Amino acid sequence: MKNNSIKKHAFVIVLLFIFAVSGADADAKNSSFKDRSGHTITVRSPFKRIISLYGAHTENLFSLGLDKEIIGVSKHEAFPPPVIRKPVFSYHDDTEKFILANPDLILIRPMIAKGYPNFVAKLQDAGIVVVSLQPRTVTEMYSYWKKLGMLTGRESRANEMIRDFKAGLERTKRLTEDIPVSRKKRVFLESIHSRMKTFSPDSIAIFALRTAGGINVAQDAKAHRNTNIASYGKEKILSHADDIDIYIAQTGAMNHVTVRRIKEEPGFAAIKAVRNGQIYIVDEKIISRPTMRLLDGIYEIGRILYPARFNDISQFMNIPEITRADFAEMLVKITNMRIKTPDYRHDIQKRANKKHKYGEFRDVDYMGGRRYKFIETAVYRGVFPKTNKYRFYPDMPLKRQTLAFAIFICFDLPDSEPVNIKDVSSDSPFFAQIQAVVGLGIMNLDKNGRFNPAKPLSGIEVFKAVKLAKEKSLR
Repeated sequence: MKNNSIKKHAFVIVLLFIFAVSGADADAKNSSFKDRSGHTITVRSPFKRIISLYGAHTENLFSLGLDKEIIGVSKHEAFPPPVIRKPVFSYHDDTEKFILANPDLILIRPMIAKGYPNFVAKLQDAGIVVVSLQPRTVTEMYSYWKKLGMLTGRESRANEMIRDFKAGLERTKRLTEDIPVSRKKRVFLESIHSRMKTFSPDSIAIFALRTAGGINVAQDAKAHRNTNIASYGKEKILSHADDIDIYIAQTGAMNHVTVRRIKEEPGFAAIKAVRNGQIYIVDEKIISRPTMRLLDGIYEIGRILYPARFNDISQFMNIPEITRADFAEMLVKITNMRIKTPDYRHDIQKRANKKHKYGEFRDVDYMGGRRYKFIETAVYRGVFPKTNKYRFYPDMPLKRQTLAFAIFICFDLPDSEPVNIKDVSSDSPFFAQIQAVVGLGIMNLDKNGRFNPAKPLSGIEVFKAVKLAKEKSLR
């Protein structure tokens, strides 16, 4: 019996040893990966002082719940709003600037690793871990988020991001799943106009197009030097002239293009989309970058292709009191207003003392939910009277005078006859706007001849007023 007991104890000890060794191996495996430069990165503990030299890295770090850990960013970054307050670094700077900041991790992308190898080598010689990352496909994007989570000890949050993103994709797909292939919009998606380039078929941008229900006419495009960019050429674009229902161009650092330039491009008059005025510009930061805002880009492309499906506002119709945030979303959708994305850092800073600066509302959540994009779009268009620089009051009920102001600003209304309104005097800041909407029958007075400027509105009341304004608009 005694020998059997000893044998059992020995067996248990051996098993525990095996599990411990296998567990250690698993941990070691899970904490190591190869970056885009082929270097093996081993994470022994989460990095705490990070400099990011690519906007997508920075945005994803914020999505992972990091802020204090980010001690430096690249010079053009503007989202999320707190990034504006971060110190700026560039691969053109002297490496001494980086070393003095005492980072333990610097995140770069392959362009920097290949173009500035001496810069990278000096940082590594100083004992700083440099990691090169940049996914080319959505599948790689999920892996990339996990690697960022591994580097920062936020693996659980990285998995949440993936789940949230996939859930967003499913919601979008449901909007277009019943459209027959024969009725789907055929699209040319431009990456660089001057060189007549598009995107490779497996790129993140083309994934966004497909998810929004579009068909890529340049499916035969070939990737350029292991990137998402693909050469195509004017001749091949024009070979699809009669097939291109929609022409979409990204705008950003690589492509400073306008609708007018595309329209006036020699030979492009033959393209169906150009003839029909179906040319659209979308910010590259929401259709080409591997961040959670790719869902915004997919949504924006969907609104271009199938506005009736992507601009549904039925959810607001039975709400007895519409909030300011609700109204921002309703107005953007009813008018199919293009979503505003933040400009680059220097553009925002130049406008610091003028009207509204993207991201300065302290009561709007820019990293969660979906309301911020509608709020910023409506405010950028000037349809909300400015009352407080740092607060939008998203959950406050919409007032009738605010709706009158928004309609007056948003639509090119014809002149109207003066109306006697008992509770709105000529010295009211909303006098002209209220006069216009009442005079045109867009909004009515009560039986006592009062407008009731501070009275809240229901969803159906807002919808009817905006619908009437669209019908009466001179545009």
